Amino acid sequence: MDFKRLRILRELADRGTVGATADALRVTPSAVSQQLKTLQEELGVVLVEKSGRGVRLTEAGLAMAGAAAEVATAMARAEATIDTYRLGWQTRIKAAFFPSAAEMFLPGLLHRVKEIEGLRFEAHFEDPGVAGFAALAADYDIVLAHSVDGPEVFARQGLQVIPLLDEPLDVAVPAGHALAGKATLSAEDVVGFPWMGVPDGFPFDTVLRQIETQADSPALRAQLFPDLRVLEALVSAGHGLSLLPRYTALKNQGRGFVLRPLRGVKASRSIVALARPEAAARTTIREVLAMLKAEAQAVAEAPELRDAAHSG
Repeated sequence: MDFKRLRILRELADRGTVGATADALRVTPSAVSQQLKTLQEELGVVLVEKSGRGVRLTEAGLAMAGAAAEVATAMARAEATIDTYRLGWQTRIKAAFFPSAAEMFLPGLLHRVKEIEGLRFEAHFEDPGVAGFAALAADYDIVLAHSVDGPEVFARQGLQVIPLLDEPLDVAVPAGHALAGKATLSAEDVVGFPWMGVPDGFPFDTVLRQIETQADSPALRAQLFPDLRVLEALVSAGHGLSLLPRYTALKNQGRGFVLRPLRGVKASRSIVALARPEAAARTTIREVLAMLKAEAQAVAEAPELRDAAHSG
């Protein structure tokens, strides 16, 4: 059984089409189809079948794709074992960051990865909805992701999930607003004001829906914008309230807005690193993941954030 053919099957399971699989492996679609045909002949079972204008994996194909992932993980572990006895390391790591994760972690992480001699660490911008993060692991060694529903959202998708940080989501209130004088806010306090929100499908909108449920009243979504800095600017200009992540927004508190915690509503997001199991088994990627965890701890314990919280 040829592992290269198993890898093609695994990529097809993740990517969904022969064309996308061919692009990822840098071969032609006809080469992908031929290798799949040969694998089927070797195994004596049908692995793919026609579906409309494309193909889909049969039950046997899905089972073999899962087995291929296990084989890839085992081979990566074997390579990692050899890595510890070699002078050479993996020389290039690609990581995907959503905007506020890059703001929090990337400056410090880039200092840390300099410890790995010869490593080229590439940070790329990606900002999908929650459902889109897992798919990025097909193209990146490490994917930074976040969800208001906890890390288990990603664990169900066959990926290695490394929890980094639980970050509270606070209500941003314009300075001088009637609510700015309160130490904490309830759903009933905030639901009646205009909201500077995020588009449907972005994690923070889930919390706003909880506020609506708790207050038994709809919120007025006056503006929907996916950029946190824009939301800060809109709140600072007095246009309404918004939900902002505490660690990334707290240092800007006082520039036209203040942050107030919500009570009675689960308002936090889990920030995690995602990787395919075979990627997470590699020595160099394990090192970088450990550095990411250390950087996340440093962010959470930063004294300037504590000082900003007291000054608010």
